[in-house]
Amino acid sequence: MIFTSIFGILTLVLLARALGFARNPDLDEATARDAVAAALPGFTPAAVAVDPASRTAVVTARDGRVARVRPHGDRWVVRLDAAA
Repeated sequence: MIFTSIFGILTLVLLARALGFARNPDLDEATARDAVAAALPGFTPAAVAVDPASRTAVVTARDGRVARVRPHGDRWVVRLDAAA
């Protein structure tokens, strides 16, 4: 009985990966700018630094504020850095 449950769970995991649900979208400078502009009104990006693995980005505004962009599923999460 337990082996049937484990087999069923493994089958669902493999099916989800085969359908592409485990992939995260790639991040480039334009996407980071668009995500920050949509999430933080009034935030004018001055510089964007993207991780070489295209997983995260740091966006600096003209007024010195810093926002971080990272993937969460198929969407982007934008957080304003409190230290800035």
